[in-house]
Parts: sequence; structure tokens; C-alpha cells
Amino acid sequence: MTVTLQDVSMITALPIEGKPLCMSTDSEGWRQQMEALISMSPQEPEVEDGGKKDRVPADAPFIWIAANFAHCPEGADDEVIQRYARVYMWYVISRTIFADGTGKNAPWMWLKA
Repeated sequence: MTVTLQDVSMITALPIEGKPLCMSTDSEGWRQQMEALISMSPQEPEVEDGGKKDRVPADAPFIWIAANFAHCPEGADDEVIQRYARVYMWYVISRTIFADGTGKNAPWMWLKA
């Protein structure tokens, strides 16, 4: 069964009117872009024995998101509140509607959407 746009609209209570949102799924420079959006990004994974990792995922572990964005600080200004809201929506979308195959990571492309 496929998730439709109407399903997403009902789940998120967001309207589906207007122009569609089209975005690039290119992951080049994703850490820098993530830092521009939410002021931090996960550390690069360490590679053992000086080898090269075959695949570097363009996503953040849910554990990292929870450790850094579980609670918005009291008295936070609007910019910080918006950052935490963006990360929360990214978390919800990545966990429910567009989960990745591992179930452990939030794909980067949904943060920039």
C-alpha cells in the first residue's frame, strides 16, 4: 500500500493546495547545509584501521537528534524555538511517513524540505 498525498495531509493536518514543493535529493555538502539550518550536525563516523568507509550516509541518527534536541531551553528566543520546531518536524516525518530502511536514521533531505 502506498502513502498518498491525501494521507499525508490527513496525518499532518497540512493543506495540499498550491504549488508542489520540489527539491534536490543531492547529498553533497549535507553536513554544512545541516549546520546552516540547525547550527550543528553529527560527527563523521570514525573509520577503523585507516580504511575508507564505503558508504557515508547523508542522515543523522535518531539517538543524536534526541540527545541534542529533546527539550527546547526555557526562555529561548524565536530563532532557537524555530530550530527546535524544524528538528521536531524532521524527526516526526522521518520516523512515521518517510522512514529509512534502518529505522535508526533521519534522512537529511527531509530536514531541508
